[in-house]
Amino acid sequence: MDSTTLPPEAAVQAKRTSPLADFARFLATLAALAATAFLTLAAIVYFVPEQNDYALATVRKHERLATAPGHRLVLVGGSNLAFGIDSGVIERETDLAPVNMGMNGYFGVRYMLEEIKADLRSGDVVAIAFEWDNYFKAIEGDSTDLLMVVKANPSAFAYLTWKQRARVLLHGLPYVAQQKVLRLMRQGVAGVRGLLGGGAEAEGEYELVNQIERASGFTPEGDLVSHLGTPWPYEREQGIDLTARGIDREVIGYIQAFAREMDARGVTVVVSYTPVLREFYDRHAGVIGEVHRRLNADGVIAPRAPSDYVYDESVFFDTVYHLNAAGRGPRTEQLAGDVEGVLAQHAAALPPRSQSQ
Repeated sequence: MDSTTLPPEAAVQAKRTSPLADFARFLATLAALAATAFLTLAAIVYFVPEQNDYALATVRKHERLATAPGHRLVLVGGSNLAFGIDSGVIERETDLAPVNMGMNGYFGVRYMLEEIKADLRSGDVVAIAFEWDNYFKAIEGDSTDLLMVVKANPSAFAYLTWKQRARVLLHGLPYVAQQKVLRLMRQGVAGVRGLLGGGAEAEGEYELVNQIERASGFTPEGDLVSHLGTPWPYEREQGIDLTARGIDREVIGYIQAFAREMDARGVTVVVSYTPVLREFYDRHAGVIGEVHRRLNADGVIAPRAPSDYVYDESVFFDTVYHLNAAGRGPRTEQLAGDVEGVLAQHAAALPPRSQSQ
């Protein structure tokens, strides 16, 4: 006897399933929807092109770090290094091969230090120049910016902690996909306006940044030069209000631990602070000085005080940390002098080679 010959009540009962089976089907449906949503977001992020290819510079920088011969001076920090270093001066003044890893302070202190560790060799020098913002923000960095660098260089995923990887996938991926969809919508509206005779709008700040921040704007050593000789007609980005935030103890401790680890490997670590606009420094001198005091408390080598890296407005470009053509030369000379001074002190403290062998 099948269900067609059963009484109505019995037929309904035969078609019923257990609550556990219903719940399993519900979970399977949710999982399928989640997987579809994730794949859609990933497709948008990976197939809709970026507005510029700045992140691709990380590939060239890592190639330089892996292959530059001899002893190197590896510069670690954010975009203040990209905009504000002349590697030709470094090579001339220090006889070290420059490797400028500076790109984006939003990568976070952990990532910027972790990405260089594997390729450092005994005899190398690491010069740390983080923007002051980095001492007051989370060490993990921004998930959207980390997503961009991982997309440009998939091997960079190995430099992330599991916490960072989760944030990149759960927060960075949806946010970047959303921004790309909004950008496509804005571009579509602008295109329709153009067809209707609305005319093209004048090139603005965003467009100028995209012209400057591009992979082709970097030298083989890692210096950004596409901004040199370009006027900046807009307001200057001011950075975060440092006095309204507390110093991140994890950042300070991480730098100190990195310096100790590198010392054990024969790598010298020097802190040569970011250049900063005088007006910004004057507003935050107290907390900036406290960062310097805490770094030095555990033996981190910072040969100059932060006040020695303060410059006048005329040598800055678009932010309180980015130097123009007039500023990058003097700043690089100062950094090279920091490194040379530290190396001379270390050499003086060592016994003659014949005694140490």
